Amino acid sequence: MKEESVWAFVREDLAGSLADRDLKIWIDPLQPLGQENGVLVLGCPNRFFLGWVKEKYLHHIKAALKTAKSRGYGVDSVDLKVAPPPDRPRSNGSPPQCQYELPKLEVHRRAPLRFNRRFTFDRFVVGAPNQFAYSAALAMANGQDLHTDSLFILSNTGLGKSHLSQAIGQHLLVQEPNKKVYYLTAEDFTNELVYAIKHKNTEEFKDKYRRGCDVLVLEDINFLSGKEKVQAELSYTLDSLIVNDKKIVFTSSQKPKDIPRLGRQFLSRLSSGLISTIEPPDFETRVQILKRKSEEYELSFSEEVLEFLAGRPTRDVRQMESSLFCLGAKSRLMGCPIDITLAKEVLEGLAEETNEINPAAVQELVCRYYQVSLEDFRSRSRRKNIVLSRNVGMYLCRKTTDLSLQAIGRAFGRNHSTVMYSINVIENRCRKDAKLKGQIEFLTCQLKGLAT
Repeated sequence: MKEESVWAFVREDLAGSLADRDLKIWIDPLQPLGQENGVLVLGCPNRFFLGWVKEKYLHHIKAALKTAKSRGYGVDSVDLKVAPPPDRPRSNGSPPQCQYELPKLEVHRRAPLRFNRRFTFDRFVVGAPNQFAYSAALAMANGQDLHTDSLFILSNTGLGKSHLSQAIGQHLLVQEPNKKVYYLTAEDFTNELVYAIKHKNTEEFKDKYRRGCDVLVLEDINFLSGKEKVQAELSYTLDSLIVNDKKIVFTSSQKPKDIPRLGRQFLSRLSSGLISTIEPPDFETRVQILKRKSEEYELSFSEEVLEFLAGRPTRDVRQMESSLFCLGAKSRLMGCPIDITLAKEVLEGLAEETNEINPAAVQELVCRYYQVSLEDFRSRSRRKNIVLSRNVGMYLCRKTTDLSLQAIGRAFGRNHSTVMYSINVIENRCRKDAKLKGQIEFLTCQLKGLAT
């Protein structure tokens, strides 16, 4: 299969994940020079260009090539080279140079958003905190009866609401390619309406969204706070879509009732649909997300390192992904194995620390309270006060963190069966021993105070 066909597919796949500006400046100038033994050779205009593409876009290209291979294209890797100059001499006789003209970007109206091809249901990692939102989104995409055609996906930044909203649109398009699916932000909708009014094209605008739309996916609806005219226009549009059994998906970082300065009628329309919330991922879900991301980007991490990354304070999936990239990059550049030591070095300044409860904080507090050394606490000693402090520490970790039994066991140098036994011991003793119960309550309050 010719390299031009492969590159055309890859470029189309990249269009789903990169901004138009990035595509025009850094991807379009690449030239397919050939392919050999499953390797696609791409030519770059110059060495600086080559270095920048390697650093910023190579992992995107590799991911797209994996998709291409699954579709029958016989390539699975890429090699970047400086492209030979075109065969045309300059007028002064000096060697020709590649000169690329910067794209002319339209500034008065933003181009339509593109679906990210990786934001599909099969790539969404499902856990307890996002199970309902995932199930609701999939049900809507499959046409199941939810007693409403409107879905409101609620979450903080970086938790997957855009992933699910785009997955709905893409799933519907796979089932019915002729459907009109409009995916845009509330800000884009506002700008498009203002542009239509300014250029006296409001009827065309109304016709597009009220009569020519089958599925409306509107991101960041909280942007419409205080924009009364836009709220009114969108309300009419929503009424038209609902009457005609069209599907509507909203995303927001705030509940409808918590978005300030929303008109009563518009608020009523937002609240009438199914509201599904994505909570921050728990420890087990974070581990699964990191595993999936490491597989996608062909990075190899031990279970210990993955659990260390998953135990970081951040609940933002994008920051978790960034930690993987930084760790993998330092390992490659410095020739270091990926272990806990390297992970600690890389992540030390990567994200802002929060005062989240973690095993180290629990162990330090318990040791101080029961007046035992950390060395004895972690040892195999069976002295009564040390065993009690150790059992209390494991119990508090289970009750104040979302760590699994296995993760707690690793932090204490024990297996998960021992952790479970220690938790049961403390629970049983607390039912009979008011003094111990009071100690547990005091230590719990202390830990929660540290986390505020």
